[in-house]
Amino acid sequence: MLKELLKQLEDAERKSNELDKLMEENPGNEEIEKAFDEAYNEEWEAFNKLIDEVVKFTEGKINRKQVYNMIQLKRSELKSIIEMM
Repeated sequence: MLKELLKQLEDAERKSNELDKLMEENPGNEEIEKAFDEAYNEEWEAFNKLIDEVVKFTEGKINRKQVYNMIQLKRSELKSIIEMM
């Protein structure tokens, strides 16, 4: 489950980043802006789902703020741990 959620987050981040780049290249394009907004919402949902599942998996021993920081600052370490599961 955690592997799938991490993959979903990384896929959503890639999509958001690609659309962000397109917005920079095409300022004012409402279609691209709308697609970016949707992609960013998907990214945020995936981010929160991963946080919730890690907190649940650790039975609250790691709280939301700690998981948030792990995802943002220690992603490779978190990914290694998840891959070992």
